[in-house]
Amino acid sequence: MAITRRFACLAVCVLAAIPGVVGCSSDHHDGAAASTPAQRTAPLATPSSGSPTPDPHSPTVRKAPEINSDGIVPLAGETAVKGKSVYPIPGGIKAGKTLAIAINCQGPGRLTVQVQPTDITFPLLCERDEVLPTMNEIHMSKNHPTGSLRFTSEPNVTWSFAVGWDPHPPKQE
Repeated sequence: MAITRRFACLAVCVLAAIPGVVGCSSDHHDGAAASTPAQRTAPLATPSSGSPTPDPHSPTVRKAPEINSDGIVPLAGETAVKGKSVYPIPGGIKAGKTLAIAINCQGPGRLTVQVQPTDITFPLLCERDEVLPTMNEIHMSKNHPTGSLRFTSEPNVTWSFAVGWDPHPPKQE
């Protein structure tokens, strides 16, 4: 049986959800979805660091994470960013859609991501010598004519991201 990227991500999500969603918080729930979890964070598998030849598919902060598999069309992205930045979500927030945010971060410290104007926030802990890839998919329950992603990182953290709408999100149970 061939293991697809979607299956691998879903398996990691299920395993990560067993002890509870530790790295996610939502200071404000977006509308009617307040009674059910509105976001899901799952780290993607990373290759071992002992490889003598760099893997061209290894995550890096020097390029935006690839999210165009499974029909996700990238809307925005950036590479090798430090500090605070705000990026608009073209077309705003769409009710009933799932926003896919892929992030690679490196460097000791924390990176916080906020989806505005929903106030959905999630922190990521980044490591010194390792690029940590994360994919967070958030089901949006309200329309907002404008939307943006606000990133805030500690000084030693470098990150890259890509965002798009997932037309085939995993079903929530």
